[in-house]
Amino acid sequence: MADAGPGPESADGGFSTTYTLEAGIDESDIVKYDGSVLAVAPSRSACCFILEEAPAADVMPPEPGSEEAAIRLFTTDPDAGAARLEGAISLTEGLTAEGMYLHKETLHVLLSTAWWGTFGPRYIEPGYWEAQQVTIDAYDVATPAEPALTSRLEIEGGLVSSRRSGDNIYVVSRHTPQIKGLIPYPATEEEAAENERILEDAAESEILPEILLNGEPMSPFSLDDCYRQDAEHPLATDLPGDPVITTLLSVSSATGEIVSAACVMESIDGISLGAQYIALSFVRWDLASDETLIHLLNLNNLAYVGSESVSGALYTGGHADFRVSEYEGVLRLITTRWTSDEDDAFEHLLYILKPDSAAPELERLAVLGDSPDQQIGKPNEDLYGVRFKGPRAYLVTFERIDPLYVLDLSDPENPAIVGELEVPGFSDLLHEVSPELLLGLGLSADQMPKLELYDISDVSAPVSQSLIELGVGWDWAYSPAQYNRYALTYLAGDDVDRITVPYTAQRLSRDTYEQIDRIALFEIQNKDEPSRSRIAAVGEVALRPGSVGENTRVVIDSDALYVIAHTDLLSGFWSNPEALQTVTD
Repeated sequence: MADAGPGPESADGGFSTTYTLEAGIDESDIVKYDGSVLAVAPSRSACCFILEEAPAADVMPPEPGSEEAAIRLFTTDPDAGAARLEGAISLTEGLTAEGMYLHKETLHVLLSTAWWGTFGPRYIEPGYWEAQQVTIDAYDVATPAEPALTSRLEIEGGLVSSRRSGDNIYVVSRHTPQIKGLIPYPATEEEAAENERILEDAAESEILPEILLNGEPMSPFSLDDCYRQDAEHPLATDLPGDPVITTLLSVSSATGEIVSAACVMESIDGISLGAQYIALSFVRWDLASDETLIHLLNLNNLAYVGSESVSGALYTGGHADFRVSEYEGVLRLITTRWTSDEDDAFEHLLYILKPDSAAPELERLAVLGDSPDQQIGKPNEDLYGVRFKGPRAYLVTFERIDPLYVLDLSDPENPAIVGELEVPGFSDLLHEVSPELLLGLGLSADQMPKLELYDISDVSAPVSQSLIELGVGWDWAYSPAQYNRYALTYLAGDDVDRITVPYTAQRLSRDTYEQIDRIALFEIQNKDEPSRSRIAAVGEVALRPGSVGENTRVVIDSDALYVIAHTDLLSGFWSNPEALQTVTD
């Protein structure tokens, strides 16, 4: 595995890593693996439920035990398809492990008192960010049996997002100051005047979040350094000031020290990190026609780059950050505008923006989707899967049938829809296997989870090359990987790519409710010959009903297979998935 943050297509060391949005940008997760050490953080979810009629005991792993508030450290033996518990890291009471990074024998653990996600309305509500704490603990795990704490960074606020690029970890948090006597929502002129008096007398330390490194106070910025809008600028909003402070820190993964820092005192409901920039967004739902404000900061020093306002709303649901991408210094994003037209309710727009050294506004290089001859989607089709990959973008819209669109973005000033394919169902998650093959995970026409492989060697005429449904024969099925990319495992090989997809299926048979939970194993074969490529089913790992969820993870190392299902770790071989055994403590 490369030292840089691994993407799913960079696992050339023979083992899988966290599925990430951008190659070279690592993302925190509750399971991390470096080819030797496997770190498993406790799940936030409650324990599983047991059905009255469980499958036969001889084909099921033991019931999961009680979950302990500790990160477990395993060492692996891929040749034997085995793992062994070596050590554990106890968590501080009141803090949950939101994710980890494992890099150069150092495990960084992101802990918080609450978690609200990266996008959405909760992000801008001040009350959610009061009296919260984020902690980043770094452990030397060169000897997993004796993990040693090397640094601790404590940030007053709630965790929003993080990424690792190279040797730096970027952490975004939000903090609402609690100032004695301050009225959060003044209703009269007298209350507003009293607030002004209190704020004039308030010390800077009462407003800014407290930041401690190994117990010592840090002051990486002052109140005057915080970015805020220019009230005289045409893009300035007329909304009341936001009492929430967004803090952005670049932290050295080697020392735990703060490399650069910034704070923002404006309304924000989304954050995206790329190779060069951090994009902050805010959807103006209060306007007659929705708009999204975009602010760019330089990733290296967190300096302000520029802003722009675009029509439509940047989606705030699952896979929201798939709709923003940076490539060769330009920002690409997809917004959706609700038209109030019952015959065509959606207008999907692709914007391509670039910093302008001569102005605070971002230069608008192009807009696609606002003309009749280049519309994204047919009337009343909502937008589902979106994936930017280098000079291309892939989009899936859906109402009754799934049109897959291939966009050429090689000339950022002249983006174009170059290919289109209509197939039943839709894809939520898209993955470029190669410039000639595209994989989609979503729902079939029968509303069952599906994997579909597309031949895009001729971008003007995409072809559905292979299709497999999960849960065939059951009444209903679902895969958390449709909406949570971390539940999907993808290991690219020279000749064959390996994929695992967790799913659960249910049915009512003779008045008896039945459920199965499985890890489905697939291979993409003949990937160098698109016309012969296909998805091949390899087998399934049977789990106890209730085990599959948002925190189900799988690691592939050569022919070894490791499944993390709730509190259990199962190990075995890719070639014999039915025989995986539970690793006991």
